[in-house]
Amino acid sequence: GRDPSGAWLPHATPQQLRGQVEENLRQLGRDHLDVVNLRIVGTDSLADRFGALAELRDAGLIRHLGLSNIHLHHLAEAQAIAPVVCVQNMYGIGASSEQEELLRQCGEQRVAFVPFYSIAGTRRTAGAPAEDSSGVQAFARARGVSPAQVRLAWTLHRGAHVLAIPGTGDVDHLAQNVAAGSLHLSQDEVDELASLRPDDVEG
Repeated sequence: GRDPSGAWLPHATPQQLRGQVEENLRQLGRDHLDVVNLRIVGTDSLADRFGALAELRDAGLIRHLGLSNIHLHHLAEAQAIAPVVCVQNMYGIGASSEQEELLRQCGEQRVAFVPFYSIAGTRRTAGAPAEDSSGVQAFARARGVSPAQVRLAWTLHRGAHVLAIPGTGDVDHLAQNVAAGSLHLSQDEVDELASLRPDDVEG
């Protein structure tokens, strides 16, 4: 949850999580939720909270469990409690080595990797950089697409288990995001874009 200023509140307790799931079910008029992602803030253990969601899964109120905003150790900790079907983490061109390793491990474990901010990068809710890196810009010009489409296409090329979730409130941007799914990149192009340093990526 967030406070009135928009800042994240401390972790919900297991009991609060149960109440939130029950309230979601009531509001949606459903007898179960298909997927519930436990969002993590920081590096603390998730055992008690994920365990509470696993109990709701066993009771039939949740069909599948996922994780969001995690570190590497969280995936193994959660998998020891209940199956994880998806991980939502920040990821895109210029991702850290830890993010790359998490993407790899998700692929090996057949866990869907669902990155957010794949277009915006470290700018997060501020959106895509107004002045993208020269490397991304040059690549976009050569292919006749936008830098945002290059970023999104690159992310989608990182594995068959990757499904990006770019946010937009603009119908034209939505159409461009969908079109990025048809932009084919060769392995050399994927590697070339992956080699951009974080300071190159942010422009």
